[in-house]
Amino acid sequence: MTKRYAEVALPLPIDRVWHYLLPSHLLEGAEAGKRVLVPFGRRLLTGYLVGFADKAPVAEVKDVLLILDREPLLDAHLLALTRWISEYYLCPWGETIKAALPGGFEAFTEPIAVPLLRGRESCSGLWTTDHGPRTPIEAEALELLTKKGPLPFKTIQKKLGRETITLLSDLARKGLISLKADFKLPQVKPWVETTFHLALEGQALSQAIASLERIAPKQAEVLSTLERAGGTLGLRELRRLTGASRSSLKGLLRRGFLLSRSEPIPPVFLSDMPPEVSPPELTPLQKEALDRIQETLFLSRFKPFLLYGITGSGKTEVYLRAIEAVLKGGRKALVLVPEIALTPLLVARFRSRFGPQVAVLHSGLPARERLAEWLRIRQGKASIAIGTRSAVFAPLDPLGLIVVDEEQEASYKQEETPRYHARDVALRRAQMLGIPIILGSATPSLESYYRAQQGKYQLLSLPERVEKRPLPQVHLVDMRKEPRQDKRAPLLSKKLAELIQERLGKGEQILLFLNRRGFSSLILCQKCGRALRCLRCSVSLTYHAQSRQLRCHYCDHRRKVPDVCPACGGAYLAHLGFGTQQLEVATQALFPQVRVARMDRDTTAGRYCHEKILGRLQAREIEILVGTQMIGKGHDFPGVTLVGVVSADLSLNLPDFRAAERTFALLTQVVGRAGRGDLPGEAVIQTYNFDHYCLLAAQAQDYPGFFKRELPLRREVQFPPFTHLVLLLFSSPAEERARKAAEELARLLGSSRGLIIDGPAPTPVYRVKGRFRWQLLARGRDGKRLRSQLKETIGVYAHSPASTGVSLSVDVDPLHFC
Repeated sequence: MTKRYAEVALPLPIDRVWHYLLPSHLLEGAEAGKRVLVPFGRRLLTGYLVGFADKAPVAEVKDVLLILDREPLLDAHLLALTRWISEYYLCPWGETIKAALPGGFEAFTEPIAVPLLRGRESCSGLWTTDHGPRTPIEAEALELLTKKGPLPFKTIQKKLGRETITLLSDLARKGLISLKADFKLPQVKPWVETTFHLALEGQALSQAIASLERIAPKQAEVLSTLERAGGTLGLRELRRLTGASRSSLKGLLRRGFLLSRSEPIPPVFLSDMPPEVSPPELTPLQKEALDRIQETLFLSRFKPFLLYGITGSGKTEVYLRAIEAVLKGGRKALVLVPEIALTPLLVARFRSRFGPQVAVLHSGLPARERLAEWLRIRQGKASIAIGTRSAVFAPLDPLGLIVVDEEQEASYKQEETPRYHARDVALRRAQMLGIPIILGSATPSLESYYRAQQGKYQLLSLPERVEKRPLPQVHLVDMRKEPRQDKRAPLLSKKLAELIQERLGKGEQILLFLNRRGFSSLILCQKCGRALRCLRCSVSLTYHAQSRQLRCHYCDHRRKVPDVCPACGGAYLAHLGFGTQQLEVATQALFPQVRVARMDRDTTAGRYCHEKILGRLQAREIEILVGTQMIGKGHDFPGVTLVGVVSADLSLNLPDFRAAERTFALLTQVVGRAGRGDLPGEAVIQTYNFDHYCLLAAQAQDYPGFFKRELPLRREVQFPPFTHLVLLLFSSPAEERARKAAEELARLLGSSRGLIIDGPAPTPVYRVKGRFRWQLLARGRDGKRLRSQLKETIGVYAHSPASTGVSLSVDVDPLHFC
């Protein structure tokens, strides 16, 4: 019989496929796109069957133990897409395929060994089989399976030790056992949350608070917080705001001052909106853009559109109408959003239009829910997939349209292997399928807008807001001129504080934006001048008031605030800088009767926290929302009429050639949250760089003007869109090794023609998680040639002594340089 070999991609940091022999009993079920269980050294790995061969490149080849899937998880198109990602981003194919599949598959698939009748019979004392003598360990395994019945591999391995993999393979080949995969369909269980409600009101509540302030001040704080919040809060939010222990809450329940209730939260909060009565009427410009898109929907050819529309111009409605046309034609649609925070309201709007046809995919969902949604898409029960970066791999078939909302966002770029950019992968997927793709933004990336100017994308413009609503009036405030308080500039300028008071008096809502979380960004000894820094990273520790801890935002190292300086014993430690926690406290102090909330990574770590905060804002239960960039994009709250940018300078001063572009985009998006309803909006941008061209363009909300100013600067220094970039990052616990490795690869690349090599140099954050970091930046006009030369040279470098003990990561088209 002719032998047939499986080509298997393994999720390892090695860019190659491995060959395994397919036993005769597995030949019928072997298909590309399925997962297989294979031995790898002494380990058992799940790999991905990507092809077949009649010959193996080596003499000794191990067997495939088990095919884990009844049907391929990846079709030919998605396999080809992952292969392209592997080649373009210079990363292993196996790791790319693993990233393309929802993580829940591993948790819900369990390989098991099943004793066959012949195996049971042979346990009756006979020590030989038709295939030769049976060893004592084989007899022990058969006896175990005979007594216990089918058992998972892990259970057998615990009983019999490390050689289980070879043992089970031999027993299966001899026909004594069979190996099977048990896949348990995930059951989505509702998440139960405990909520607390005031049992008192009016004078009785005031008396209770007064009596507790003397004997149990924390319990009094809980009652006061609940009163300000309208009488009801969830357990997580209540403990975040007050720091109350469970014993304090139990004490209030015993006293009869509180009531508690456990309620299930639906899997997708905010999504159960009633169906739309009728879609809004399109503006002439929306209709013109939609007509251009609809002309290409069923032509079976790739067509990229850049939908440039100012904030509030109705881009989402264009998406909805285009998708509606796609569904009517029997095809499906994929919608990508950059942030989890943007998902709930967009899902709500889509489900109000399309009902249960909409599925959601993002990392904020628990593994079983994410897998259940993925299976719903694969089984054809959902025609629209909405999600963040990894949703670009959604198994929609036939796919007819891709939408990438806020296409300029850096969060579409994955920062670990495989380091793909979801927008660019979506473009490639659309090109492979011959379908249109819409890139939407109020502030397109310079690369995308430049391609539109060059005719590579078709530019569609929406320069006006729907219903002729005006753009918000934007005020630039020069913080250098603000009066000091205790020699410090105030967090809120006089102009911003006055406008907040005015808007609150009208019953309107306010967003305060600060793109730095925590309370204080720096704690400094006033005696010796040293800052409290992370022991493993070359950054200062940030103080978090809620947990009363110092935290590193790179490695998450945490420690208590010391009483004295660890370096000199000085007793005076100054808190410098500020973050969203301090802004929240300061805002609440300025406006004590107002309901203030915060939305950042610290307050949205739990399940459905994004949805709950946005739901409270939508229900007008929050009057001022303080937050990082997750509050600044894509949201549409008619009650928000004022936006305050507390510090525009944080992103502007980063060591990154895209700093001005990112700052302009972020500010334009943030101020665009104001005035999206019937009431006009206003915004205040506080800055110490009052005359910077980027801020002046953001004040005017003038993207074309910013583009004209920024593009010549890029051309002058030969950065994208005029060149392609690859960032090479070297890291090692030994400082000298990292440096020498970077120097060696720079030397090897020095002879490459057509490449510009910047570096080697230490990274701006020189040490992270105990590893020293050096970098090289390679540039070239021809991206394909650049990647080819790098791949060849890295192969030579990998065999040099300088590579020993050094980790090298390759980032094609990098977006971050810190």
